[in-house]
Amino acid sequence: MNHTTISRLGFYVALYGVVAILFWIGFFKYHPDEAAAIQGIVASSPLMAWLYDVASVNQVSAAIGTAEIIVGLLVAAYPISKKAGLVGGALASVIFLTTTSFLLTTPGVLHVSSLSGDTLAFPSLFGGFLAKDLVLLGASLVITGSAWQAVSAERSAQHAKDDALVADAA
Repeated sequence: MNHTTISRLGFYVALYGVVAILFWIGFFKYHPDEAAAIQGIVASSPLMAWLYDVASVNQVSAAIGTAEIIVGLLVAAYPISKKAGLVGGALASVIFLTTTSFLLTTPGVLHVSSLSGDTLAFPSLFGGFLAKDLVLLGASLVITGSAWQAVSAERSAQHAKDDALVADAA
């Protein structure tokens, strides 16, 4: 194996890791236990709290789950459609940026300890769980960047082809 193979392998492990997690958490959002579990997180988020003004706890959870599944499908389409991968990667980035913001908006995510005499904030068990979304955000941004680069290259190649046809016709 060379560095190119390892890079491609890592990219696709990250890509399908993001897909698997989006599907997993998306389908789980249809379960009433998950709907109840995310209620406090969503309700404490300035970005998402309004959802409970327009829909029930289960409806909000199902809507979020549906969005996660659709985004997972778009990301999974990357090998056959870079445009779908671009949209999916960008939307996955928004999802994981939002969930990462819960680190700042959810009460109890950070504990403050002063046992050593110094004040130190560290994540609770739930905060540690949310911290993984930083890696998922990074992977989603890599997918977005790769798809954007591929779409731009396809567009440039098409423009060059069109210019050649115009030149030949003249």
